[in-house]
This record gives sequence, C-alpha cells and structure tokens, in this order.
Amino acid sequence: MTSQAFRFIHASDFRLELPVDGLSECPERLESAILDAPRVAVERLVATALKEKVDFVVLSGDLLSPRETGPWGLLFLIEQFERLASEKIAVYWAAGKNDSPDVVPAAFRFPENVRIFPVGTVEETFFVREGVPVARLLGTSWGKAGVAPRGGVESVEGADDLYTIGVFNGQLPNEALKSDAVRYWALGGSRVRETISRSPSLAVYAGSTLARNFEETGDFGATLVEVAESGRTTATPFRTSPLRWSTETLVVKSEETEEAILNEARSRLKAIQEKAIEEAAFAGRSPEGDIWLVAWRVDAEEPAFQALRYGTLAQALLRDLRADFGKTAPVVYSVDFIPTVPENAPEELFERQTILGDYLRMLRYYLENPGEKIDVEGFFSEELRDWIACERAKRALENRRRNDDEPDVAEALRVAAEAKDFRPELPTLFDLLALDSLDSTEDDGEQSDDAADGERERIRAARRRKALLEASALGVDLLSENETVASIVGGLKGAPKKNRDVLAELRNLQKNIEGKESLS
Repeated sequence: MTSQAFRFIHASDFRLELPVDGLSECPERLESAILDAPRVAVERLVATALKEKVDFVVLSGDLLSPRETGPWGLLFLIEQFERLASEKIAVYWAAGKNDSPDVVPAAFRFPENVRIFPVGTVEETFFVREGVPVARLLGTSWGKAGVAPRGGVESVEGADDLYTIGVFNGQLPNEALKSDAVRYWALGGSRVRETISRSPSLAVYAGSTLARNFEETGDFGATLVEVAESGRTTATPFRTSPLRWSTETLVVKSEETEEAILNEARSRLKAIQEKAIEEAAFAGRSPEGDIWLVAWRVDAEEPAFQALRYGTLAQALLRDLRADFGKTAPVVYSVDFIPTVPENAPEELFERQTILGDYLRMLRYYLENPGEKIDVEGFFSEELRDWIACERAKRALENRRRNDDEPDVAEALRVAAEAKDFRPELPTLFDLLALDSLDSTEDDGEQSDDAADGERERIRAARRRKALLEASALGVDLLSENETVASIVGGLKGAPKKNRDVLAELRNLQKNIEGKESLS
C-alpha cells in the first residue's frame, strides 16, 4: 500500500500520422484547423499536465508512425516532451507496433525525462520523489514489424509497499487482470476509451486523443489518475480533441415550410453551441479553436423529401446554417443535410398498372429476393464496360503473378491494360452505379475464412438494398403521373421542377398501351 499520494495522466493513440477522415470535403476556412487537429489534441494534453501539476505522464503506445509523419512527427513529440521536462514531469512510454523504438532513427534524441520501455521484456522502473520511491511501473514495448512483447506480462509480481502500474499496448492476457499485483493497467491500442476491469485492478484503455469521424463521438482525450495515500484510485477522463462530431435527426412534416425547417435546425445548433461554451468554461479554457461538426439526417415526408434529395433545398439550408454558426467560437459547422430514403413508396403506387407501378414492383421483387442477380452492366457506356473488363483482367493477372504463374506474361498484359487512356472519373462512376463490387472471394488468390466471407456478403447486401431504395425514391420523382408533388412544393425554395414534356409523353405512351390492350 502506498504511503504517498500522487497523480499522473494516462494517454495513448495520438496517431499523429492519421488525418481526419470523416469529411468528404474540407471547408477552406476550417482547413488549417482541421489539418492541425492531431497536434492540437496533444498540445492540450500537455497543457493539462502542466496545469494540473501531475507527477508523471504514462503513454501506452501508438503515438505516431515515424515513417509516415517524417521528421516533423518526432520533432513535434520532442518539443512536447521538453515542455513537460521544464516542469520536471517524467514520461513513461510503452510503444505499440507503429511507434516501436526499433523504428525511431538514432538521430532523434528524446529529453532525459522520457523513459521508453524496452522491446522483448518487461522492465521495472520507479517514480521517485525527493529520493523516496512512490510508484512502481512495469512496461514493455512492441518490436518492429509487429513482433509481440515477451517476458510474462500476465505473471508480473507486486511490490510490498508500492503502488504498481502496468503499461502495455494491445490486448492484455486474462491472467493479468485476475491478479492484484498491478493496481492500474494503463492500456493502449484502442481508439475508444474503455474500462475493461475494476477489480482486483483497474484496467483502462485511454482511447485516442482526437475524434476523427462521425463514429467517434464523445469526449476523446486522456485520463487523469489520482492515487490517494490509502491507495484508492480515481480515474477521470478529460477531453483533448478540438473536434466534436454529432449526427442530428430532424422530422419534417409535409406541411412544413423552408423557414420552419431552418428555424428548427438553428435551435438545435444554438443548443450545441451553448453546451460547448459551458464545457469550455468548466474546463477553464476558451472555446476558441473548438469545431463541432454536425451531420443532419432528415426523416421527411413528401414533398420535402424530393426537394431535399433532388432539388436545391438542402444546399440552401446548409448555406444559411453555415453563415449563422460557422464563423463563431466555437464553430458549429453543418457538414451535410441528407434526407433518409424511405423504406417504401406509398402502397397505392405499387398497385397501379402504370410504368411507375411496374418499375416499383420490379424493385420490390429484387428487395425481397436478395439472391437474385441484377445485371446493370448492359446499361453502362461502352467505355465504362471496357474499363470494368480491364480492371477484372488486371486483378486476375495480379493473382497469377502472386502465384508465380507466368509472371512475365501477366506483367506485360497488365501494362497493356493500363495503357488505354480511360477518363479518370470512371472508377467513381462505377462506384455510383454498381450494385456488386469488382472484388470477389478469390481476390487474393487464397481461400478466405468464413468470417471474412460473411462480412463481405453483409456489405454487398447493404449496398444493394441502399441502391434499390434510392432507385425507388428517384423513380417516384421522375415517373410520377401527376404534378401534385410539384404543385405542393412550390412554396419550398429549391424544390425540384418537373419536366412537363416528359410527363406528357409518359401519359400519351400509357394511353396508347392501354388502347392497344383494349382493342386486343
């Protein structure tokens, strides 16, 4: 049992080499802040350590990949470690697969306050205050190329009177969690913060210091650990990420106007902004530099669905919301405004003996029969079909080359296939149109396991269903036999305009068909 209280910060997974990946496009005025977000998160971590006057910092790996960041990544880390050294704050670092000591060039020297645990064995070190050992730390690092640590992490022994901290990157063996030799396990290797054990030891994955996409919601940051003289441990998470991600859902009724939709969205963003300001004040810092990214998902009835999906209403709403909340502190930036594609068109449309009715019944058949192949390549342009054929040939030849099956011939054919000058947008066009991927279970030339096959099939089924639902909604918009939708949405700015000539031709065609059927 410890006789002295102490405090430390546990952090991991800076992943300085990874950019923000939750945006399809980056707004120009926020570009610099978003690109700098990985570094800002680490700077906030260090600032908290200095402000809280902690005794030391524990880092459990995956801080960066030196090969991918280049020199700036290591130089940035050294600068942050020197800030801690100026206040005599020690750093204990157990590296993961990406930041192994083996891949750090010898030219980069870390300050003396940094202790990196060795590769291949569990090492013991002590935090000493005024000549007296206060805490015992045990740690090990991964080797280059993902060589797993050895040395019995699961069987470490405790010390008689010292609080013991285990530092490790990866999945901890169950035997280690069952022992009370280590009081706190500082774990890394997971992007999400998680407490995996509370007794007999507290085991915590610190999570990433930065939220990078809409799947990473919550307070991404680090953990402040306080150990009392009795040995009681309190772990308090705190946020370092300057980016926050939120998905907001709106329900839009058929009678709602554009102004009503805009006012509801403004009210939601105002609440988010006020919450962010309160959080910053509670943490004793300015909200300057924080960016809250919001994706709107709209359950819209007709006619608003058509206006949002195929008209310019979504762009008009985004323009107003970005103007109102995109330049203040903190920034609350609306990324997109996407209506949810309805699961079904109105049932009455399926029952009609019309082109639209035939079309919807065909789509329903494919939705209810997911194993039925949909052949859409016959409708592709000749150039797109040629590109698909070349891609399939290249993949087959790559498999042959990996299997040493006529590698010279395969390489020559691959180069020949690439020589054709296709338009650069064809791959994107294929992604938009295709219901099935070019990939197959034989892509890698090896038999894949059942789990991988199942996951691929799940993804294909989800893509197929999404495309069919989108086709249904688009068909209702293009093949509607009356102008009810167009007349109702007249009050909505950006509503899609019906092509009346096309509608007239469709009606005439339908009448001709019905006339011929009656004569026969």
